[in-house]
Amino acid sequence: MVYPTSASLPFKQKRRIFVLWALTVAFVTVQLIVHPIFPSKSIIPTLLAQVGTLLIAFGVIGRIWSTVYIGGRKNSELVTKGPYSITRNPLYVFSLCMIIGVCLVFGSLLSTAIFTLLAYLVFRYTAEREAVYLSHLFGEQYAEYSRRTPLFWPHFSNFEWGQVPVISSRALLVTSRDSLFTIATIPFSELVEYLRESGFLAMAIIVP
Repeated sequence: MVYPTSASLPFKQKRRIFVLWALTVAFVTVQLIVHPIFPSKSIIPTLLAQVGTLLIAFGVIGRIWSTVYIGGRKNSELVTKGPYSITRNPLYVFSLCMIIGVCLVFGSLLSTAIFTLLAYLVFRYTAEREAVYLSHLFGEQYAEYSRRTPLFWPHFSNFEWGQVPVISSRALLVTSRDSLFTIATIPFSELVEYLRESGFLAMAIIVP
């Protein structure tokens, strides 16, 4: 009898999702007890919020674009065109952009640095585990793909449009739902700022 190895089994995405939800809860908790060092009427929080909003929008568009190419075909077909021609994990790259954006919207550079690093480590670890499985699944085809396409950080000179596949409505629905949740953090950040200004949230810790 041949027993399955870690290489022949797909990575359990529930673990990644659980860790990201744990980071989300931790992030929200931190935002309720800390206060950015920058004055609310300073131009710096405004600039951070604007950059953060742009990154969230960029990440949302990027995730939808990636889903158009991969939706319904993951692990059944090796997708190498569109966003997958510049990085093997565009969904993780664009998700990281969204996370950076959310952190910046709340106005703390320290929180942005910490949670961006933690999220990156989660995505990087997951990408490496998935690469092992895909290598087992697609063999030399994936080996050739990995030689020309980076695991995480995009290599834009490799870009190829390719043919847009049949779009999976279910995959787009899931991505849109997750994107709406992320977009909702923008008005939530405004609510947190209002509660701080009104004195309902005590400034327990002041951070840069």
